[in-house]
Order: sequence, then C-alpha cells, then structure tokens
Amino acid sequence: MVERIARLLDRCQLPPTLADTALAAVVGAVTLIAVLVQQEVEDQPLTAGGVALIAVQVVPLVWRRRAPVGVAVVSITAAVIYGIAELPDPPLIFGPLLALYTVAAYRPRSVSLPFAALVMLGAAVGITLGRDADAADIAVGYFTGITAWVIGDTTRGQRERAVWLEERREEAARQAASDERIRIARDLHDIVAHHVSVIAVQAEAAQEVLAARPDRAADAMATVADTARTALTELRRLLGVLRSDGAMSPQPDLATIDELVESVRRTGLPVAVHTTGDERPIDAVVGLTAYRVIQEALTNVLKHAGASRAEVGLDFADDALVVSVVDDGANPRRTPNGLRPSDGGGQGLVGMRERVAVLGGSLDAGPGTEGGFAVRARLPLRPDDQASRSSDF
Repeated sequence: MVERIARLLDRCQLPPTLADTALAAVVGAVTLIAVLVQQEVEDQPLTAGGVALIAVQVVPLVWRRRAPVGVAVVSITAAVIYGIAELPDPPLIFGPLLALYTVAAYRPRSVSLPFAALVMLGAAVGITLGRDADAADIAVGYFTGITAWVIGDTTRGQRERAVWLEERREEAARQAASDERIRIARDLHDIVAHHVSVIAVQAEAAQEVLAARPDRAADAMATVADTARTALTELRRLLGVLRSDGAMSPQPDLATIDELVESVRRTGLPVAVHTTGDERPIDAVVGLTAYRVIQEALTNVLKHAGASRAEVGLDFADDALVVSVVDDGANPRRTPNGLRPSDGGGQGLVGMRERVAVLGGSLDAGPGTEGGFAVRARLPLRPDDQASRSSDF
C-alpha cells in the first residue's frame, strides 16, 4: 500500500518536497497507530526512545528523492535498532520499506540490488539479536522487503523507458523536420531554376530583337512576365504550406506536364511529347517525381545544351513509368557521375537521382546515343508505402 501511494505521488504534479513531506506524515501516522495498537496486544509500553526511533525512520523520508541511499541507511538503521530494543513491533516497518522502494526507483540496479542484499543481511542480524520472532513474521518481513524493491525497480524501468521513447520521438521529429527541409529545398530549386532559366532565355531573346523586331521583343517580355507570375504563384503556394497546418495545395503531376512543356516552348525551343503504352492513373508521388525530373531536365537543356529541339517521352510499362528527356545539343564529355561538366556540380541531377531512388527507381543521365544529352528515369508504379510517405511533399 505504501509503495502504491509513493508511485502515485511520484507521478503527481506537486513539488517533490511537498509530496514527500505529506507521504512521510502519512507513514509516520500509520506506523504510530500500528505501534499503539500492538502495545495493547503485547502489553508493552512505547517509550520516548521508541517514539524517537520511529521519528528517525520516518522524518528523513522528506528527502528520499534527493538522497535515496542516505535516507534508506538512516531509516533502516533506526528500524534495526528499534527491532533489537524491547519495544512493541508494528506489523510492517513502513518507513524502511518506502526507503528501500525509493532506492530501487531512483538509483540504477547496480546500486539498488547490492543495497537490497545488504538490507536483507542487516535484517537477519536484527532478527538474530532481537527478541524471538516466529517464522511468519520473518517471512512477511522478507516478502514485503523484496516486493518493495521489485516495485521500485519496475517503476524506474518504466520511467527510463518513457524517457527513452520520448527521446526517440524527438529524434524522429528532428529527422522528419530535416527531411522536410530537404524536400522543400528541392522544390524551391526546381521552381526557381526552371522559371528563372525561362526568364533569362526570353530576356536575352528580347534584347537581340528589340531594335529590329519590337513585336517579337514584346512577345518575349510578355512571356517573361507570365513566367515570373507563375513562379511567384508556385513560391507562394510552397511558402503557404510552411505557414499553414491545413491541407496542402495540389502538387504538380503528369496532368500538368503540358503546361510545363508549353512554358519551355515559349522560349523558342521546340519540345515534343511522346506517350507510349497504356496511359493510366498513377500514384501522386510517382506523378510528382516524374514532373520534377522532366522539369529539371528541360531546365538543364535551356541552361546548358545549346539545343535546337528536345523530346519528352512517357512510357507506361507494366510495372513502371519510364520518363525520358533527350536534346540535340552539343554532346558533352561523359563525367564519372554522368552529369554535364557545366552543371555547376550537378546538384539538380543529384536531387533527381535522390527523388527517384527514394521510390526504388533508377535514373541515367549522360550523352545520348545520337548526340545531345539524355535523361532517363524508371519509376515503379507501386512504390512501397514507406517510400511514398517519405517522398510525398
């Protein structure tokens, strides 16, 4: 009963000192009442020295959580002396039992287990030196002492496990936040790189024809304005996801490929789209990844290829969607990682590889068989659930 009350107080929101003071008062009152009842049975008076020994057993419990071992030594020593003296014995030594529970609950097993063994040895010495005790008293004393230690050890284990689980949750939350930042960075790169490339190409075209063909310059600048507005809209949507806990805006997918290709065509680069196989609905994460691969590949064509045309291929196989982007630009020398030497480190293609790898797919990028540059990604149509959750943004 005392251990149960202690466990409840350990979990309550009261200040520890206040809770332990209240518990010590309850233990002291119960012990004193038990002794007064027992003295009537044994016809043996409780002396002032006996009261003092009871107080020494109980009062230190106020500091039981601050110094569990020290409090237990004082309380148990007082109990052993009380047992040796000619005084009425209570049915249970409540104070020392609570002290033993506290040692097991607040100290590691490497400390509490040897301490409990020493207590059992000390109890045996007290029984030997004290008045004769029957087998029932000895059995009850040892059983309650072992039970107090087991309850305390269990409480400590539960508390440590709760702390461990909380640390794991915090670590998982930090990892999720880190993964989210990486996904946001990738989308920011995709959005900004593509639209800024379109704006740069159209602005250069406008400069070249400004004097000779003002109408074409005006068209190019109109495309610049449209592209800038589109970029701002996508950035606002992405930033809105960061500010809001509500539902996220729909992400681009295969249905928006035509809009993406059209924005590239407005730069003056002809882009053809070919679809093969049985076109069918696919997972949102696969569609988003396919869109980002095509977007990054076309952005690289505008920035680096010097190409006169590009082709986008969508091949619906039985178990995968194969996405390809091929241009007819200058055939660059293959580098160890298959990226263009002018890619500034190839961070865009590295991001594409990571996106595709998360879905269990593969991506090849390098010189095309007929010149130019080719990007080809194979995306499984049924990525596993874990991959889908980790990639979905």
